[in-house]
Amino acid sequence: MKGRRWTEEEDQLLREFALTAIESGKTQIEAFEEVGRKLNRTPGACGFRWNAVLRQQDLKAYADAKKKRVYRQLKKKKGDQLESLTQVIPLIKELDREGRRAKDEVKALTKRLADAEKALRELESENSKLKEERQSYDLYENEVKDKYQDLLRMLQSVRKQAGMPELVIKNEKGQQVNADSGIGESS
Repeated sequence: MKGRRWTEEEDQLLREFALTAIESGKTQIEAFEEVGRKLNRTPGACGFRWNAVLRQQDLKAYADAKKKRVYRQLKKKKGDQLESLTQVIPLIKELDREGRRAKDEVKALTKRLADAEKALRELESENSKLKEERQSYDLYENEVKDKYQDLLRMLQSVRKQAGMPELVIKNEKGQQVNADSGIGESS
C-alpha cells in the first residue's frame, strides 16, 4: 500500500475525523488511529496528510473546530452558567486570540504560496530557455553530421577519380561508414 495516492473520499473522511476530534476534545492522534484503520493507512500517514495538506486547505474549519472545543471546555468548567458578562469575556478573548492566530497563519501561507508560485514561474521560464537551447543544439548537431557526410562523400569521390583504393572509415561505434550513403555498416 506504500505510495498509494489519497482519494477525495479519503481526504474527506480524514478531514471529518480530525475536525470532530478537535471539536470534541479528543487528541488528533486518536482520530488518526481510528481513520487509519478505516482507510487501511498508518496513523502517521493520516497525521502527515492532515497537517501537511488538508488542514492548510481549510484553515477556517480548523479554527472553528478549535473555537467549539474551547467553548465546550469553558462550558464544561463553568457549567451552563455563562450568563454573566465576566464569564463570557475570557471566552471572547480566547476566541479573538484564536482568530488572530488563524489570520496570521493564513497570511504566512499566502506568502508561502506566492513565493512558491514565483519560483514555479522562474523554473518554467528556465525550463523553456533550456528546451530552446537543446533544440538549437540538436539542429547544430544535425547540420554538422550532414556536412561531415558531405565531406566523406567528396573524399570518396576524389579517391575514386584518382584511382585510389576505397577508404574504410569507422564511426564512434566502430561501424564502417559508407561515404556515399553515410549509413553505418557493422564490420
